[in-house]
Amino acid sequence: MVDLLERIDVMLMQELSAYKTEDYLAPEFQKKLSLLLDEVPETLACSSGPTDQSTTSSSSSCNINEVWREKICEWSYQVIDHFDFSREIASVSIHYLDRYLATRQVNKKMFQLAAMTSLFLAIKLYEPGRLSMSSMIELSRGYFMVEQMGAMETAILR
Repeated sequence: MVDLLERIDVMLMQELSAYKTEDYLAPEFQKKLSLLLDEVPETLACSSGPTDQSTTSSSSSCNINEVWREKICEWSYQVIDHFDFSREIASVSIHYLDRYLATRQVNKKMFQLAAMTSLFLAIKLYEPGRLSMSSMIELSRGYFMVEQMGAMETAILR
């Protein structure tokens, strides 16, 4: 019985530390992240690296909101349903996206790229060999290139 209580204590500690994800949609978190990014050169602010040159567009607002996330969730389920994959993959991909976005601010374009890449990663892990990166790029209607998605994949995995 003592062993069980110790295990539960350890799991609770892990949940509060190692597995904790920041609420990146919270205004306090966005403000804290903005303050941190004020110390970063302007060319790097609000970007995730792979497509820095695109961050100067009119969509370079850094504040992500619930509407963006909701639309990405709906899109993910549509893609999953279209390819007849397990719906659990969509929730895994949103988890990957949440973990990634809890570490940086992005603009709308980078948010879309991160979401698409997160979904691709979840599909790659849970539905091996069933969807190519070029097929995912086609879903973006040419908005992104394979190189951009590859770079984002590396950024998310880091």
